[in-house]
Amino acid sequence: MGRITLGLLLLASLAYPKEWSLHISGMHCIACTLAVKKALLSVHGVQEAKVNFKNESALVNTEDTVNLKMMQDAVAQTGYTATLATQNTKSN
Repeated sequence: MGRITLGLLLLASLAYPKEWSLHISGMHCIACTLAVKKALLSVHGVQEAKVNFKNESALVNTEDTVNLKMMQDAVAQTGYTATLATQNTKSN
């Protein structure tokens, strides 16, 4: 069982090589959060998005092919602005 868990963790680290922390301007409620999350998840290569309206932030896990402009364009279509807080490349 331990080997399976380790294998799944390794797969997860390979599947999500980038972790982005974004500042999302203008969110005020849960509906804002859902709109931004849906927009981010619509970007090809975005695997996970955790959005928090209180902090006006989003934590996004992506494949290596995703860049900031792709996410900014998707968020802009919802009427919000995304700027980079941090980006980390996960080490394997």
